[in-house]
Amino acid sequence: MHRLAATLGISAVGLFGIALVVFSGLNPGFDPLDDYVSKLGALGQPHAMWWNVIGFVAVGALLAGFGLAYGRILHDRFVGVLLALFGIGFGAAGIPLDLGDGNSPLAKAHVVAICLGLAAWLFGLARMAHLTSLGNATRSSANIAAGLLVLPILGQGAQWWSMPVTHRLVFLVVFGWVAITSIRLLRGVAAPGCTRAG
Repeated sequence: MHRLAATLGISAVGLFGIALVVFSGLNPGFDPLDDYVSKLGALGQPHAMWWNVIGFVAVGALLAGFGLAYGRILHDRFVGVLLALFGIGFGAAGIPLDLGDGNSPLAKAHVVAICLGLAAWLFGLARMAHLTSLGNATRSSANIAAGLLVLPILGQGAQWWSMPVTHRLVFLVVFGWVAITSIRLLRGVAAPGCTRAG
């Protein structure tokens, strides 16, 4: 189970990073600093369908699988479901947007899916941080990741950067935590206090 979760997690992070670089390069109208990542999959954008399938749906499925597998490692299925909900919400962002109508039902569903998924991920981290059956390192990583999410929001509120940059920083925290956790899983130290089975 450790190897499965690690493989899913690393695959999700790697696929998203590669897809973002490739599709950003294929879309000359995409500004890496001033555009939302969702623009790559918006109606009328070049290769939008492929971005939505690869960058959102496939990555979301890998993240959901990682969450469920990690929950099993922690012997807490609720944590697994909460972490998996982020993957489901991320995958649901593959619904193509109409850039000319930000108030359309699809646009609202897109935003709601990501926000609810992120909220579930934070609840999952909060639960992990309070599971006394876990080692200090695992609980601390959950606390640190949750705390780091505050920084992009504060930076955007102080107008140090745009909202699209805030989104990228939030994704960096989430994907960074998944990557670090996956690497620690491969090394057999991702969940101190839990037995290495599977």
